[in-house]
Amino acid sequence: MDHPTEDEDSQDLRLARSLVQEAKILHDFVGLVKEANGEVDVVEFRKIQTIIEKYQEQCQLLEPHLEAIISPLMETLQNRVAEAGTVEAVDLSVVKKLCSVIHTLITVCGYKTVVKFFPHQACDLEVTVTLLERCHQEVTVSSVLKEESTGDWETKCTLLLWLSILVLIPFDMASVDTALVDCSEIHAGSTVPPLVQRIIKVCKEYLQSPGPVREMSGVLLSRLLTRPDMRHALRDFIDWSNEALSTTLDESIKIFLVPGVVGVLAAIFKVGGRDMLLDTTIPVWQVASHLATSSAASRSPLLRKLLIKLMQRVSLMHLPPRIATWRYTQRSGSLALNLASPTSKTESRTEIGMDLKDTQSHDEVEIPEEELDVPEIVEEVIGQLLTGLRDKDTVVRWSAAKGVGLVTGRLTLTLADEVVGSVLELFQPTEGDGAWHGSCLALAELARRGLLLPSRLSTVVPVIIKALHYDVRKGPHSVGSHVRDAAAYVCWAFARAYSSTLMKNHFQKLAPALLTIACYDREVNCRRAAAAAFQEGVGRQGDFEHGIDIVNAADYFSLGIRSHAYCAVAVYIAQFEEYRPSLIDELLNVKISHWDKGLRELAAESLNLLVKYDVSYFAGHVLDTLIPRTLSADLCERHGATLAVAAVIRALHELNFKLSADKERVVAGIVPAIEKARLYRGKGGEIMRAAVCVLIECTANLRVLLPPKVEKVLHDSVDENLKHPNSDIQACAVAALKAFIAGYLLPASAPAIARTTSKYLQILKNDPNPAAQRGAALALGALPYDLLHPSWKEVMDALCAAIRLKGNPADDDAETRVNAVRGLTSVSETMCYAEFEHVFIPGETSARPLIVVRDQLMKVLFHALDDYAVDNRGDVGSWVREAAMEGIERCSYLLCRIQTPRGKVVKAETPRRKVVNIEEPTTGSEIMREGCLLTDAMGLQVIGGLTKQAVEKIDRVRDAAGSTLQRILLNSHVPEDWIPHKQELKEIVSDDSTLNWAAPAVSFPRLVKLLKFSEYRPFLLSGLVIAVGGLADSLGKVSGGALIDYLTKECSHMGADSSEDVSPSLDWLALELGHVLSGYAGVDRGVIPTLKTIDILFVRGVFSASQPLSEQTAGNLLSLVRHELKGCRDVAKLLVGTSILSHFASLEGAVRKQSTEQLLNLLFHRYPKVRRFCAEQLYLLLLQMGEQLVGENVDEALEVIGETCWDGPLDDINAERDQLYGLFQVEPPPRQPLVPSKSKNSRLVVRSEDENESYSSLVDAAGY
Repeated sequence: MDHPTEDEDSQDLRLARSLVQEAKILHDFVGLVKEANGEVDVVEFRKIQTIIEKYQEQCQLLEPHLEAIISPLMETLQNRVAEAGTVEAVDLSVVKKLCSVIHTLITVCGYKTVVKFFPHQACDLEVTVTLLERCHQEVTVSSVLKEESTGDWETKCTLLLWLSILVLIPFDMASVDTALVDCSEIHAGSTVPPLVQRIIKVCKEYLQSPGPVREMSGVLLSRLLTRPDMRHALRDFIDWSNEALSTTLDESIKIFLVPGVVGVLAAIFKVGGRDMLLDTTIPVWQVASHLATSSAASRSPLLRKLLIKLMQRVSLMHLPPRIATWRYTQRSGSLALNLASPTSKTESRTEIGMDLKDTQSHDEVEIPEEELDVPEIVEEVIGQLLTGLRDKDTVVRWSAAKGVGLVTGRLTLTLADEVVGSVLELFQPTEGDGAWHGSCLALAELARRGLLLPSRLSTVVPVIIKALHYDVRKGPHSVGSHVRDAAAYVCWAFARAYSSTLMKNHFQKLAPALLTIACYDREVNCRRAAAAAFQEGVGRQGDFEHGIDIVNAADYFSLGIRSHAYCAVAVYIAQFEEYRPSLIDELLNVKISHWDKGLRELAAESLNLLVKYDVSYFAGHVLDTLIPRTLSADLCERHGATLAVAAVIRALHELNFKLSADKERVVAGIVPAIEKARLYRGKGGEIMRAAVCVLIECTANLRVLLPPKVEKVLHDSVDENLKHPNSDIQACAVAALKAFIAGYLLPASAPAIARTTSKYLQILKNDPNPAAQRGAALALGALPYDLLHPSWKEVMDALCAAIRLKGNPADDDAETRVNAVRGLTSVSETMCYAEFEHVFIPGETSARPLIVVRDQLMKVLFHALDDYAVDNRGDVGSWVREAAMEGIERCSYLLCRIQTPRGKVVKAETPRRKVVNIEEPTTGSEIMREGCLLTDAMGLQVIGGLTKQAVEKIDRVRDAAGSTLQRILLNSHVPEDWIPHKQELKEIVSDDSTLNWAAPAVSFPRLVKLLKFSEYRPFLLSGLVIAVGGLADSLGKVSGGALIDYLTKECSHMGADSSEDVSPSLDWLALELGHVLSGYAGVDRGVIPTLKTIDILFVRGVFSASQPLSEQTAGNLLSLVRHELKGCRDVAKLLVGTSILSHFASLEGAVRKQSTEQLLNLLFHRYPKVRRFCAEQLYLLLLQMGEQLVGENVDEALEVIGETCWDGPLDDINAERDQLYGLFQVEPPPRQPLVPSKSKNSRLVVRSEDENESYSSLVDAAGY
């Protein structure tokens, strides 16, 4: 016995692992089905179908297991039919379940793969036909919905596919038809067996179905009618098809029949032999050509594709199968000749012809060109195929391209060359993108088949290079990505089809074009296609300069991100002189003026990175080309040119290159020329403003000499852009202002300094335009020390005032506050760094920047952390809080004397700078450290404020707060004793910089541990309640779960640690929640979530009898809850407050009586929804502990509450009101009498007794 080898074992093991655990599930299911003979629950079948459907994109993983799955299922199907005796007795429900699984495999793996595993015994043929007829008849009398819901069409598809393999039996169909033996009545003169007639009849009906049964019917008919014994049936079917196609051209009711019939004919002409079908081609061609010009074809891409397939196969019937001896091939088709002369490449047509002649099959004959007669129908078909290359749908063009390749392969050299010429004629500027795309596909097919001769390459390659750059602007976008993709496919085909000696010169032209597309194309599929073509050329041709290095750099993944392709891959390739000119020209002539704004910006950035390779070329030719285009009438061109000029001169400045005086003068005149041409106005003015600001910044950095008039124009332009409402323009203007001041205003005279600073101060204080205030705040932050020093304290005061909320929504601009926070932080850094470096000179006031930062600015920033302003955009205060967190971090480093030369935060390895001590009085716990002005109270507030923001509801804010908190705690320059429990906090936040603080599952379980430190509890809980009791259900579950888990798992261990002030009874938690509730008093944004959090803690058993609260703590918390409910008209607050009162009523002591009294009062609230909810809570409370509340009157109280309609009118429940007060032994509150009041016209107004008398009363009564 032969044992499997080790390689076979490893291969079987790899195949077994292809489905991992699911392979066993599938095999167990098949075994279960086989054992139960198909009687398995439909749920199991659905489960298996779901598993199989997951492999839609990786169907090859299923292929090793197909036989083990399909064969038992089909065997079970055969057994069910055999056991039933007759088809009519077969249980169709089992058949449908089996066929549903098989059809799922057909959908995932394809019918050609699955059908190979079907049984093909001749005895199954007639039974399967009968079973199909039964299924067909059942569906016919039922509804369409039933067919979709019971799996009937899956069964029909499977049976049709099974028949397609059964009809290939090597016996005459009449020999297996029992009707010819048993039935005495046979139609006289009929040569088609009844069994075949039944199959054809059913399939004809399925051809007008819109579902997949139409395709399976076509497969079955194509295999059945092309049998040698089915000539009469084939002729009858073609006659029926021609009649059906001729009579249904304009009948919309049979819209599905036409594609079905055409598809069957195309399949027949693909499978059938020439001797059977040649006589039928003329009528089929006439109907097909007429149908191609009909309105039905113009509306249906599917029909046009099928017609193209049919036409090309009809023409092939008129062209005998032959080997085109003239076609090109790289090497001999004979293996013996290749082995005999491995180094020689047979390229001569004579040798190729000899080789092919030796290896051609018996079906293919070589016919001399002069003896080949090409019928007229072939020319007409070629015309239709060339027309199909222009079609508007890709599937039609692709089918036409394949047809061109197939037909051309059977033509003579002269005719084939004419076809190639006709294809090349489609590459005209007047043709649409469809023609270019179809022509590229056709050329690729011709090249792959060796039908595009090398003599044509000199004509084809320039056309393909044009196609690689095809991009036609249409409105706000462009078309052409599919053309470029197809052109890359042509280059890929060239690399595979032709030898390196032929393609060497051509690839020297194609390679730069391919790399240009691979680096700079807008679409990722085009970049990857071009890179694949280049890689194929490197691998097969081997003559590419630096090919291996480029292939390694420009791979599939590196080109996936556009910015990386522009700024990394292209820069790497540009180091090679062979490809650099094409890359620069592409940016300069195409991408700089592209319609996509983002692409223009990327092109400018890429140009900046390429300057280092040829500085003189960029300083000369490139700038001379770009500068005139900055005044172009086309917005895209002038915007891109402006950005490109800025990028080039910025790179020249970084490379210490000095422009000539004439070139500097031209560069300096760009901005005045743009303003003179009024290019800021109209469409595109905003993007031009931003581009001009970038240009001014780069001009200032380069220190271009400016006349005073031009200098004023540039300064005014920057100031004007600072007032623009677009934040991106303001950011560019601030950067330009900073560079402009450093380049042209310093050193400045005292009047100039005062004039510049006071201008922005006045705008910030007095300008009613919010956009101008935003820009002024940013401008003040960008001013250098020389301009700030005379009035730095006034600047800080103005920025502090701009940060504070004014109480009037019309005057409170969120963006102004954000920019003021950023500006204030920048001003603080500028002044403090000057003090660090002993540059600061005290003015009239004795205040020093560091002291002002500590005593004033930090308080303002802490106040900004409480900015929760809301407008129609949502929580706009979150923008201010984010900016404040950044400002707090930077100012904290200032107070710790942490500085770098550029004003950035130093790393842990950088030593701290020592500066002179500043004498300031300290009080209480504000102990001054050597060289550090931070205090304990301030440190606690910094960490506490960040902690609060890190546990709130907005992901973006949590991420910023968590990252900031982590940086501060891990900074070794921050004093250890400034932050309470710093070491423990560092362990909690971790030093993992990849933590996603925005994810609730990451941040909440970590930060909730801070509850063990009493100093941080108020901060943490004030933010945590917003998340736990907020509207976001998913966030509430995660945050609430983290809180509950911590309290239940950790609190038992807290009480044993004397260093942690925690009581096992959780009184500390109730006290802290009371403080949070009182802190949010009157602010429903915080009160309602806090009440919900308290309710959750009661529901989850945190505040329970096992961990009772002290009577004083519970009473204080209850008083705060009752205070919030007093006079409340918010239904949500009233409902959650009612729930909390019911929890307090379950506790012992005075709180029970107080909460019960409040519940009874709420039972007679004006809102019906509140009354009904309160009654429900009281009812549940009585069921739980009725005797403690009402003694022996539990049943009576339950009856009163349960039988009273509490959401009815208040007047109807007065009796029940008095009865319940008596049962609970609570003194009822005095009733409010109807007091008449005088109106302005001195008439008495009596309160209406009907609460629904007015619309407002109706709304109030509804509880909204």
